[in-house]
Amino acid sequence: MNEKTRKRRDPEERRAEILAAAFALFSERGFAATRIEDVAARAGIAKGTVYLHFPDKEALFTSLASGMASPILVNMQAMAANDAIPGRMMIAGLYALAQNEILGTDRRHMLRLLLSEGQFFPVVAEFYHRNVITVGLRVLRQVLERAAARGELRNPKIAAMPQIVFAPVLMSIIWGTLFEPYEHLDTRALFDTFLETLFLPAQGDAP
Repeated sequence: MNEKTRKRRDPEERRAEILAAAFALFSERGFAATRIEDVAARAGIAKGTVYLHFPDKEALFTSLASGMASPILVNMQAMAANDAIPGRMMIAGLYALAQNEILGTDRRHMLRLLLSEGQFFPVVAEFYHRNVITVGLRVLRQVLERAAARGELRNPKIAAMPQIVFAPVLMSIIWGTLFEPYEHLDTRALFDTFLETLFLPAQGDAP
């Protein structure tokens, strides 16, 4: 097998290799400090090959964000579609999803990068808000409005502020980035405690 044949890749396989290299570098160095030529070097290809698949660095980031978030959003939407599940159980399931699919994986670095560098790259921040955050908030609003109608919330006004539900996830990212070396944050306990502030005890439960 000659060198040219050995290095030939299916376009989707090549694209995946470029994205993997970009994500590794974004996680290590940050978005601003990573250059296209760095991504090419990490992937073992020429810089021009990267541009065949992605027009710029922002496109690399948005492709990563979309690919990582899509399965999570699909799971959220599937869970919310079952209106027989109590609101508290639904939000607990969403927190478990965040724990297992974001905080417990390298996906947490995407949120960390957005928090630290998103303000300097509005195209990236706007894309993430429109395609990820807005979709997630729509699901949360649906769940909370249903819970409010059933009298499950301590404060029904929370249904109009679904961002509140996402607060402990963001806090976990910030804490893990800045303070975890000095003091451990038990995110599961954080989520359980936060659920107590959102929902009334179920009938038959101790207050």
